[in-house]
Amino acid sequence: MENRMNRVMQELSQIIDKFGRYLLVIAFSFCLLCLFKLQIIQGAAWDTSAFVLGGMGIICGVFLLFKLSLIQLSDRQALVILAAISLILLGIWNYIYRPVPVSDYKVLLEGAQDIVNGTFGKHAAQPSDYFRYYNFQIGYAYYLSLLMRVFGYRLLYFKIVEMIVITLTVLILFKTLRLYVDVHIATFGAGLFAIFPYIFIGAGIINNQHEGLLLEAAAIYFILKRQSWQNLLLAAACITLAQILRPTAVVVAMAIAATLLIQAVYHRSRQRLLGTIAFVAAFWGLGWIINGLFIISGVAPYGIKGGNPYYKFLIGLTGKGVSGKYTTSARKSQLYYDLKAYHFDYGLYKQAAADKLRRVFVHGINLQDVMDRFTSFLGNVDNQYNLGGDQAFLERHSLLISSLNFSGIIIYAGTVLGTFKHVVTEKILIDRVAYLLPALIYGMFFFAYIVMETQTRYRFEQYYALFLLATPVIYRWLKIIQRKMFTDNLTDPLS
Repeated sequence: MENRMNRVMQELSQIIDKFGRYLLVIAFSFCLLCLFKLQIIQGAAWDTSAFVLGGMGIICGVFLLFKLSLIQLSDRQALVILAAISLILLGIWNYIYRPVPVSDYKVLLEGAQDIVNGTFGKHAAQPSDYFRYYNFQIGYAYYLSLLMRVFGYRLLYFKIVEMIVITLTVLILFKTLRLYVDVHIATFGAGLFAIFPYIFIGAGIINNQHEGLLLEAAAIYFILKRQSWQNLLLAAACITLAQILRPTAVVVAMAIAATLLIQAVYHRSRQRLLGTIAFVAAFWGLGWIINGLFIISGVAPYGIKGGNPYYKFLIGLTGKGVSGKYTTSARKSQLYYDLKAYHFDYGLYKQAAADKLRRVFVHGINLQDVMDRFTSFLGNVDNQYNLGGDQAFLERHSLLISSLNFSGIIIYAGTVLGTFKHVVTEKILIDRVAYLLPALIYGMFFFAYIVMETQTRYRFEQYYALFLLATPVIYRWLKIIQRKMFTDNLTDPLS
């Protein structure tokens, strides 16, 4: 009986491994094709100056980081240098760009101020209020209110906090890479992440992506570090807090749970299975407790869990909501007009949205529209800088923005290509957690965004997963280039 069970578990492991590898090959092949179509075939639209400046910036930046990584540094020295690089770059960018709150981020700051003033709960209870139909944003608004109580209302302090959060994410990336590569590779990977334009370009924007990614990165680190009860609970706490600030963190939580479960099956370990159950229970339990505390406190009368599950899918599959009206401002979004059409009766709206989704599936989805949105999401430049609120700056310095966008897309494409090489050559997917977890994170976001609303700035978590997967491959390529271009030529073949 035991031998039969072992055979069944072994066969299940093989099926999971093969199926997972095929899905990842499909995902990264698709992503490379999108990048090729949009940036190579259609990329002739890149201005020559931006192409040259962005290209030279990447060459110089990668060369300097590679030379830095060759120095024999201790982990502590590497962390200090990486922190200095990140803070200096973020400080310079904030001084140059000087973004101001616009769109949702302006509304979130206003909500935080209402929390400090004690008037938030009254507004959030109104059916037509932003924080009623986007009640999942309350967690981040509450976080901002805590910063306001400490630092006051001056925007500079919020930007400094954002800089520190991004820098801490860079350092956690280094610590995570060090779990399975040497200090040279980890220094290079974390340094490249620090100078990646799609990370630092949004540094001065009040954005839940930064804090969310920091907590997600911490959860990933604890899972990869060593599977112990303490690390599992710490990971669950981090990912719970991340979801409160940024709801899409639930995808990372699902990837962690799936990783733990797959490892339990692969190793046929009851202890690992119990660890999986403990993580899920801690994640769900902490979320339930915190949601209850928000309700009891009166800050969030209807809780902080998203109450409109169909909205993102409607936008992703049809491009518009039930009413057919489009967003006119942060407070008057498509969801606002959908709810207004049903007199802000949330029950009627949910029924109407569910009926429309049902009709879409019955009568057919417009695959052309879905693929157009999805390929744009995967292959176009990141649009974070548009949320900086200084359109005049963007127009005056279009060359700078274009150069950063070009260098950003090159690094992004490089990590996708490096990860594709990793996926194709790695024989077993489920053997090593350091490979399995980031691969699942990327894959789950990839397939989720096929049917959900997409914007290129939503790739934030995927960038991090790509760096975890691609850094060793990219560094190996650079070592080969170094050997071919410099080392091999030191010996004169005629001597």
